[in-house]
Amino acid sequence: MTSDALFEVRELDFAYGARRDAAAVLTLESLSIHRGQRVALIGPNGSGKTSLLKLLNALALPRSGRILFEGEEARLSASLRRRSVYLHQHPFLFAGSVSYNVGFGCARLGLSRLEREERVAGVLARVGLAGFARRRHRALSGGEAQRVALARALATGADVFLLDEPTASADAASAELIGKVLDEEAARGATIVIATHEKALSEGFATRIIRLEGGRLADDSGAIA
Repeated sequence: MTSDALFEVRELDFAYGARRDAAAVLTLESLSIHRGQRVALIGPNGSGKTSLLKLLNALALPRSGRILFEGEEARLSASLRRRSVYLHQHPFLFAGSVSYNVGFGCARLGLSRLEREERVAGVLARVGLAGFARRRHRALSGGEAQRVALARALATGADVFLLDEPTASADAASAELIGKVLDEEAARGATIVIATHEKALSEGFATRIIRLEGGRLADDSGAIA
């Protein structure tokens, strides 16, 4: 294992369901993702992009093989839980206000009420939603909901972002703003892995492109030995 690898995937075999003979969804012999990388996962629907993101965040567990985070089993890593955030393609928002949803992201940080309110206001401003704190979740457009979900992710203080099609429901203006925020996080040293079909993210944002086809690694533009 390389010393600066953040994630290490070795001899991975993954399938949905409990049956031992279930068809493999993802089979990877070896894959490393390093600190500070901007990685785009590309490939057709069903190629394993979302599954890989969930496995990296230990939201799913491999049938066999290992996934390590900073040299520790990802499923056992308190550091992974503390430092990473996974953003769904169709993010779930809690019933209630935008402020409530974003505040949930920093609930575990032990902030005072004033600190929490300031943090929520700050991340909402970053995603172009200043003044939306009291807006109800049902009153948001698809792009606004996507930005609220991103604001909630930012509020956690994570430095590892695992994002599934973060601009899929966004209009052009929202997609541009999301890209700008991700650029800012990357400039701060965050590690960002995005599953995407958008060229603006795979070609404009990412510095490494991993292509999956049929649950296998087809190409990797930036593997580090």
